[in-house]
Amino acid sequence: MSRSSLVLLLAGLILSGSLMAAETKVNGRLYAHWSYDMTDGADGMNEFGLDRSYVTVRSRLSDFTTVRLTSDLRESTIEDNGKVKTRYYIILKYGYLDWKPAFAKSVLKLRFGLQPTPYIDFQNKLWGRRYMVKTVGDRNKFLTTSDLGAFAYVSLGEKKKYGQAGVGLFNGTSYSSLGEANKQKDINVFVRINPLANSEDLKGSAIVGQYYKGTQNMAFDDSTKARDYKNDIFSVGALLALDELFRIGADMNWQTLGAGALLDEVKRMGSSVHATLFLGELTEDAQIFRTLNLFGRYDIFDPDTDIDNDREKLMIVGVECNPTKGFKASLNITSTRFDDDRATEKQLNFNTLFKF
Repeated sequence: MSRSSLVLLLAGLILSGSLMAAETKVNGRLYAHWSYDMTDGADGMNEFGLDRSYVTVRSRLSDFTTVRLTSDLRESTIEDNGKVKTRYYIILKYGYLDWKPAFAKSVLKLRFGLQPTPYIDFQNKLWGRRYMVKTVGDRNKFLTTSDLGAFAYVSLGEKKKYGQAGVGLFNGTSYSSLGEANKQKDINVFVRINPLANSEDLKGSAIVGQYYKGTQNMAFDDSTKARDYKNDIFSVGALLALDELFRIGADMNWQTLGAGALLDEVKRMGSSVHATLFLGELTEDAQIFRTLNLFGRYDIFDPDTDIDNDREKLMIVGVECNPTKGFKASLNITSTRFDDDRATEKQLNFNTLFKF
């Protein structure tokens, strides 16, 4: 463990210890997997791996104020005396304060600190299998999942029954690389709507969208205009959920990146559709199927829409088991195809999620 990681861990423990005087909860999750490479020429390569391990401390300081700290155990590859080594290290993913002003009567929430970017955070809930694979926008780095900033959220209906809307400012960096390289700040507008909230069978359905406008995290001198290196993102997604029978979801992202003065902008696109069929509702008398669901997902990523034959297509199919609260496991096959001459990549995966 690096010195900075140790300092972070100790600081978190000290702070979490002081929070224990308040109403405090500690929980965590762990993503582990085994994968077998079925790509031509892989020669049976397989591995066990630990993808992520999170520990979260949440503390209610008062009726109007709460604090969250989340540590992230990550894997990194370094070169040491000519040898490539893999190790784990700890960083802070979330560290923020939520304040619900008394005068706003639970309608308004203000958030300050290192916090989730709301669109990706909510799309992870709609997809429901972050332990297996990231959302299309996260996988292809359209936007970081956590950044330093301030956000204001407004509830739509009592206890967000009809959704939530918000607007905020971010540094435009990332929780894994916090250095701010310029004075510009990014603005993010987010909305989530539950259009079928009054339907008993369809109340889990949702529509979600965001507009993100900012600049790339780079230094600008007097001869460089920030607008020449803009970073604009428009995203929209939806989920149609029929009780516990099936779910169909979508996630669409368009990004425009400035390439510099007098140069053409780069336009990127990432789209994803996914579906889940819950076998328990179809086979009520068969105990073995009550915890199982079948799912599939199909992504298209285009790194430059002005260039032909450069798209990447990901397909996932599998079965998932959720036998008890706090544990999920999935056996699935992933296939990544490329429009260029690269060989199709295939993997057989066994993914697990443990929560406490």
